[in-house]
Amino acid sequence: MSDSIRRVLTALVAAPVVLGLAYVGGWPFAALIAAIGLVAQSEIFAIARSSGCTPNAVVGYALGVLVVAGVMVPAAWALALTVAVVFVALAPFVLEKDNFLANLMITLGSGLYPSGFLAALVALRTGRGPEVDAMGAFLLVMLTFFLVWATDIFALYTGKAVGRTKLAPSISPNKTWEGAIGGAIAAALVAAGFKIMGAVDLAWVDLGAVVVICGILSQAGDLAESQIKRSAGVKDTSSILPGHGGLLDRFDSMAVAAPLTYLYLVRVAGIFVG
Repeated sequence: MSDSIRRVLTALVAAPVVLGLAYVGGWPFAALIAAIGLVAQSEIFAIARSSGCTPNAVVGYALGVLVVAGVMVPAAWALALTVAVVFVALAPFVLEKDNFLANLMITLGSGLYPSGFLAALVALRTGRGPEVDAMGAFLLVMLTFFLVWATDIFALYTGKAVGRTKLAPSISPNKTWEGAIGGAIAAALVAAGFKIMGAVDLAWVDLGAVVVICGILSQAGDLAESQIKRSAGVKDTSSILPGHGGLLDRFDSMAVAAPLTYLYLVRVAGIFVG
């Protein structure tokens, strides 16, 4: 079976689960995002260990879960801060002295990337305001997913079909400017479809900003994750998703798109209060 077929079959199974729990919202969706974050963290820890580092996975996982839970129960953020501070204080006694700085930073950073960044999806889903009810919040989450997915898919296949100019050859040799442009155009078309069908009630300028975030800036998240893998000499973060690699491979773009989309809609567009 080819990678393309495996990619499609995996997407046909995974996408309805993700969107279904996004529709339900609340703790079920928060639990899904926390679980995705935990698996992605485990992939980061595996990469770190292959590079000779020994981060504290237990503390990293705890921080990741608490940051996501904090969207639902803000007191969890105070607990996350407490765990982080206590860990820093005890780090000289519990972490290996070799690569101490890397071990410390990977442990703490894994709670922020990707888990903390992906928690923005939960915040987006739970946000309410004069112009956004529960269904409106779900549709904004759905829009974010569809734009990032469209960008990833069309960047890949446009690059394979007509890609000639390398985007960042020292980081990801297979990515091209043509593919990146194809992904951005696909995001713009999907966003226009949402707007024309009345699925989202964003002003065109705000929708355009979301397209820039999800269709252009999100691709930087892919490059960042590629550099992480390249630094450790690995191709995929894991093989948990047939044809796709690991969860970090699939949510690297979303880790950039979700928080920026949330911040834009709350702080700039002002359409709801997170």
